[in-house]
Amino acid sequence: MRLKKWFGTTTTAVLVSSLMLAGCGGNTKTGGNEGSSGANAQSAAPAAKETVTLKAYFPGDKPAGFDAVLQAVNDKLKADNVGAALNINFLPWSDYGNAVSVKMSAGEDFDMYLDAPWLSMNQMIEGNSLMELDAAVAKRPELKASIPEEMWEYNKFGGKIMGIPLGTTQGQLYGLLIRKDLREKYGLPELKTLGDLEKFLYTVKEKEKDVKPFVINGIKADKLPFVLSESANLALDEVLEIGVNMFAYSIKDKKVTGQWASPMIADGYERVTKYYKDGIISKNIAQEQNAETLFKQGKYAATYYAADGVEGLKYSEMLQDGSDKLEIFIPNGDKAKPYTAFQQWNFLCIPASSKHADLALDVANWMSIKENHDLMEYGIQGKDWEPVGDSSYKVLSSYSFPGYVLTWRPTLNRTPDKMMKDDKKWFDFSTNPANFTLSPTAGFNFNAEKVKTEYAKITPLHDSTFLPLSQGLVPAEEGKKMMDKKMESLGGQKVIDEIQAQIDAVTSGK
Repeated sequence: MRLKKWFGTTTTAVLVSSLMLAGCGGNTKTGGNEGSSGANAQSAAPAAKETVTLKAYFPGDKPAGFDAVLQAVNDKLKADNVGAALNINFLPWSDYGNAVSVKMSAGEDFDMYLDAPWLSMNQMIEGNSLMELDAAVAKRPELKASIPEEMWEYNKFGGKIMGIPLGTTQGQLYGLLIRKDLREKYGLPELKTLGDLEKFLYTVKEKEKDVKPFVINGIKADKLPFVLSESANLALDEVLEIGVNMFAYSIKDKKVTGQWASPMIADGYERVTKYYKDGIISKNIAQEQNAETLFKQGKYAATYYAADGVEGLKYSEMLQDGSDKLEIFIPNGDKAKPYTAFQQWNFLCIPASSKHADLALDVANWMSIKENHDLMEYGIQGKDWEPVGDSSYKVLSSYSFPGYVLTWRPTLNRTPDKMMKDDKKWFDFSTNPANFTLSPTAGFNFNAEKVKTEYAKITPLHDSTFLPLSQGLVPAEEGKKMMDKKMESLGGQKVIDEIQAQIDAVTSGK
């Protein structure tokens, strides 16, 4: 799973709070020193290390019950003779990026923090403010093994590991969550194709008085052409997600293009236009922010789904009555193997100025052992959570740690026991690197520094023009022409040329 924070959007708080629900489990190892009983063990035991307190900065609010969990973590760090204790400070999202940059510039002594390309990571790297981690990671087997090799390899900067990549899923898989009970009510087969989906949606529109076909929050509608294309979830001639909003990469032509100009999802844009015109998609889609609530209330028959461990969990309460009324439709699910660059959006970084960098990495390694990971991520066992097998857990308290800042490890995932069967199936699918096709743009991380003026000018086009096109408000052909015209007038070609140059630099070495 990858969290990308966009300051100023109303979805951030929802995403962050939802992501905190997503859990993580894997290899079982102990976190302490193992020895024999008796005098021999006592004489062989290593001397107790002096405890050094490490300071960390992370974004967001301090989780409920965090002080008790942190104390338990520090107690176990001491018992395991790591030689460290953690002093974790949470800063408001609204000022996090600026606050950390100021602390770094002022030379404040701290040892770890969350950074990302969408924050200040590129600038920090250019200013030699971050520690290179290749040698350190190689010497810490638990840390290295807890993260797939693909994540290490394709989240480097300038060929070097500049932060520990934090994520759970290895790529994007899209679909819809639908009302299974309504499908069965009208004798429709399990949805396998877009044709099956269309019949379901139009049947609901025709026969249901109080239930409308489909709802999605307007801000997420840029994914609709992906979901509603015959090419959905397949690896064909274009990479639609290259880490730069609104742009894609043509494998056939080796050229950067706009997603709106992609021939691979042209049919998706046509379907969006048709569904909006026919009332399958809500006429209020541009303003819609309450899709989750409306679907839970039974007012819609289908809504957006992504196999990220977040979207499906939002609706698990609908099954608390023991019913089986929901199911997930993944277009081309039986042959899905989408492109991925294995790119993650969040990194645990060590400032180059840290006086205790090695110790900070020892803690990251210690946190990559299952029982230690579980303690920080889920809290105190028996009080905050209890295990359900090796890969699931039951929530017992309101403790909810934001794993994307420190503890996310793909091999240590635990999923909530309330996760619906379909959701767990597709989330587990998305955590396995083997289920994805390596993108030719893997290793590319766009740095907009050379075109920051033009990039700033075209960024608002996402909300003003690209979203209405993706929502169906503007017919496909008209919307595509508008995008081309506005991109040209605002210097968008210069941005495209810079993206192209950076991708060419990455792909030329492959």
